[in-house]
Amino acid sequence: MSDSPKIVAIVNVTGDSFSDSGYSAPETGGARAKSLLESGADIVEFGAESTRPGAKIIPVEEELARLQTAIKAFRALCPDAPFAVDTRNSVAARFALEKGARYISDVSMLRHDPAMAGVVAGAPEAELVLCHSRGTPQNMRDEAFLNYGSDIVETICRELETAAQKARSAGLPRERIVFDPGFGFAKSVQQQWTMLCEIRRFAKLGRVFVGVSRKSFLGALIGENSPRCRAAATLAAELYLARNGVDFLRTHDPKSFRDARRVEEELAK
Repeated sequence: MSDSPKIVAIVNVTGDSFSDSGYSAPETGGARAKSLLESGADIVEFGAESTRPGAKIIPVEEELARLQTAIKAFRALCPDAPFAVDTRNSVAARFALEKGARYISDVSMLRHDPAMAGVVAGAPEAELVLCHSRGTPQNMRDEAFLNYGSDIVETICRELETAAQKARSAGLPRERIVFDPGFGFAKSVQQQWTMLCEIRRFAKLGRVFVGVSRKSFLGALIGENSPRCRAAATLAAELYLARNGVDFLRTHDPKSFRDARRVEEELAK
């Protein structure tokens, strides 16, 4: 883990984002990504398939069309800027890598598409983010997936390690794998608070990528159902994560995080 995480700004291009609502059209994705880079993001991450609990399944062709629209616009505005893509499908990942994507984040932990690791391995500069999850977006909240034994962090680490071994078997070196404990994916509210409080333990896997922005476990604490009204809770959690050394921080609001972090650093002098 590092002291200064790379800020990964979320660019939803699903058209139906749980958090961004009407602001998630693929046609506006390029301009939104450029704005997020200008406001302090190090990387922008495009997501064209919703993986929130209960999300509607879409054909991979539809996901690909959304990505093509957004990335084409982004590349016209920012020809050399780094970007990532959040996808479970190797076809979408291959397209993104051909357009220069640096990171592919797979929230299925390689379960959805067996070809994913090999596709990333074939792009020499690319890295794979393995996001811990169980089940699918349609059933991840089922009670059967919430049993992690007496130590949820240890269980998540073990399951992520198994996925990493699968990626290595496909030819992807360990140094090109990043680990995401998967906040919001098949975990209860209390389990997510445990993960957050014990975030440093995930460092034994390697580099750690975390996204808690506007998540429902934060809303449960403050009694807020609207994702957009969880900004203050998000910022508090993100500052905690930064102080505890995560390597990548995935957020909707890079400017607020940068500003708050700058004040913290000034006060610490």
